[in-house]
Amino acid sequence: MTSTPNCPSTISRSPLAPLHTLLLLLLLLSLPSSLTLAQDPDASPLLMSLHTKQRRTRAPGLMTVEMCKECTDPTLQGSHIDAFNAYQGPQEYELQAELVYAVPNDGSRAPMNKWQLKDKLALFDRGGVPLVEKVLLAQAAGAVGVVLVDDGQCADEKFTFCGMAGRLNDGGFARNDKAEQWRRVEIPSVLITEMSGQRIKNLMHLEVIDIPNMGSHWKTLE
Repeated sequence: MTSTPNCPSTISRSPLAPLHTLLLLLLLLSLPSSLTLAQDPDASPLLMSLHTKQRRTRAPGLMTVEMCKECTDPTLQGSHIDAFNAYQGPQEYELQAELVYAVPNDGSRAPMNKWQLKDKLALFDRGGVPLVEKVLLAQAAGAVGVVLVDDGQCADEKFTFCGMAGRLNDGGFARNDKAEQWRRVEIPSVLITEMSGQRIKNLMHLEVIDIPNMGSHWKTLE
């Protein structure tokens, strides 16, 4: 994850300038080597719309997610990406909410930023634990829906094959999961590709935090 800070075009010629430059270099070297997001300097939240209104015009399980910043209605004012709806769980829904990154990002434990997820859409990275467990953790934290970012297992942008999560022909991801796991799910969830996830994260206002014994994670700035 590499992020380039906004640096001044010129450096003061005061005697302290070399020290400032050295401190800046040390700061850059201390950032996690996996940092890859080129973040939007706009600090306004990313508003997202999840709905099943377009289902009749798309392949079963394939839907469109709209998003925008500094707007009131993403369905009218936003850009869109394709998403893969969960085969189980709610199948008819329409909601709009701010998108917030869950911490830890992979949902390997209950969210440490639970207060941020209340009445929001929770963003998780795929991997580490089953997708349904991430959804249940978000639900317990008060989130209204979940957006899951693939980790490269989906073969293409149309979800032709997504590893253990299934394929587009299944009519939704996680079709082969045990039904009893999903019976507890009351909020919608969608899977998006790694590329779409990168696009979304670039629009979010995030910071990197280090969690002892868990490494670096992204956190949505408030």
